[in-house]
Amino acid sequence: MLRHGAPLWTLAAAVTATLSVSSACSGGGDDQGATGGSTSSGGSTSSGGSTSSGGSTAVDAGSCASDPLKTNLPPLWNGMSVDVYDCPILEFTAKYAEPDAMIFKAIVYVESRFMYDAVGCTGNGPCCPEVGWTGEECACLGAFQTGPECGASGGLGLLGNGHPNLEKDPSSSNWPNSVFNPVINMELGIRGIADNRAQMKQKFPGCTEDQYTLMAIGSFNSYGSAKSCTVYNFEYAKAVLDAYAEYSAASGWPAHPY
Repeated sequence: MLRHGAPLWTLAAAVTATLSVSSACSGGGDDQGATGGSTSSGGSTSSGGSTSSGGSTAVDAGSCASDPLKTNLPPLWNGMSVDVYDCPILEFTAKYAEPDAMIFKAIVYVESRFMYDAVGCTGNGPCCPEVGWTGEECACLGAFQTGPECGASGGLGLLGNGHPNLEKDPSSSNWPNSVFNPVINMELGIRGIADNRAQMKQKFPGCTEDQYTLMAIGSFNSYGSAKSCTVYNFEYAKAVLDAYAEYSAASGWPAHPY
């Protein structure tokens, strides 16, 4: 979730320099993106050179009857399986009527290398002056590098006092609604991109569904970067699509021709 200051992660300057970036939040997806330079288990490398402030191991994200996203690729350099969050990704892709679940799995790779406790861009959130949260509360949080900062979350990822739930201990009573809980984090991220899609459709009618996907994920990284059906955040889209192609091939997923 790269915002408009120096993030914890290092992202290729071209991602934010490609197009003029607005400082506003999206309707729930924020302007997001963080990436790194580790090589994925199948050989693809995304842009940048990230390290994570997290030290996560696998966290139970639930199970599902079938997993068409499953790649069976070896763990990443950090020990994380690229298949660990497939079930919530599938669940919330369906809930928010998104057309391509695999694109979210690729985004999680680019954003955090699947580390549930990753924290980036602390204190750089554009909406936090309005809500009075701390720097960490305004940060890019969790595997999807998202949070409840911009837009109404309906209580998702929030404590009773209205502040983000930053619990990182899966054994804590606060864990079920923590922004670091992969189930909550996946829903925040996927819902945010679905909101971006709706905005793109309203602003730029007549694009294809695949174009709206690329525009929506580009705005997740850099809100305001979409200028037309064919002008959007190209560098971020490329980083995501590199992982997308690898995971689609490994799992037999019917890849969209982005």
